[in-house]
Amino acid sequence: MSMPIFPEINPDINCENAINMILTSIAMEELALSHIMNAEGEKLQYVLKHFESHGDAEDFAVDKILAVNSSVANLLDSVSQNQMLLKGKMEKALNALSNICPEQKKDCKKKCSAAFNAKCVRWCSDHALSWNNFFSHGNCVRLNPDDSSKIEINKKGRYMVNFSVTVKGNYKSDIAVSLQTADKKIIFTTHGGLPRADSKHTVSMSGVLLEISEAEIPFPLFLRLVSSDHLTAETALINIFEI
Repeated sequence: MSMPIFPEINPDINCENAINMILTSIAMEELALSHIMNAEGEKLQYVLKHFESHGDAEDFAVDKILAVNSSVANLLDSVSQNQMLLKGKMEKALNALSNICPEQKKDCKKKCSAAFNAKCVRWCSDHALSWNNFFSHGNCVRLNPDDSSKIEINKKGRYMVNFSVTVKGNYKSDIAVSLQTADKKIIFTTHGGLPRADSKHTVSMSGVLLEISEAEIPFPLFLRLVSSDHLTAETALINIFEI
């Protein structure tokens, strides 16, 4: 998983940039946790598949499966605790972001940020994923009211984009998730694969930088699937920060 590119840290760094970097670090931690959960699911699938083919073997008893299940349960409990900590950190950062401009400083301009999510959505090849609002700060990054698959950036500037999608299919296949703009112009594509039927895979990318000019506003963003068949997007998250 690639690392995001932060603005150069120097004595002139301001509070807004610091909070945006904190929010980005939270998104990175969430992506890491999604990879951990995906790996645990793969481990259980491997153990069960191995048990099916060696169920009568003396060296592969049920108690070993229960031990693996207990190990997974303990790890997922730790993941849940981490997510609660991340939720608290995110809420504090968002509260700080909404209070960084003193009322007397009228020329203060707050940076925009937004996140959108999706759960258990049928995702057809070459189609854009539809989103729900998760949180937003400012109104320059928002969903198009007539098309929930289109995220629009309505202010020129520099933006950082992070996304993560966990997909599930009924076949073994290579897949690609593409961040695109109008007319299917590709900004960035990341690849993954389903190792076997009925398996899951998390495709993610963090630190995609966008430079948006006045002439490009409103700037549309889509997340499209490239695959030989439809999949199910079990969980998906995309967040965008002005930097």
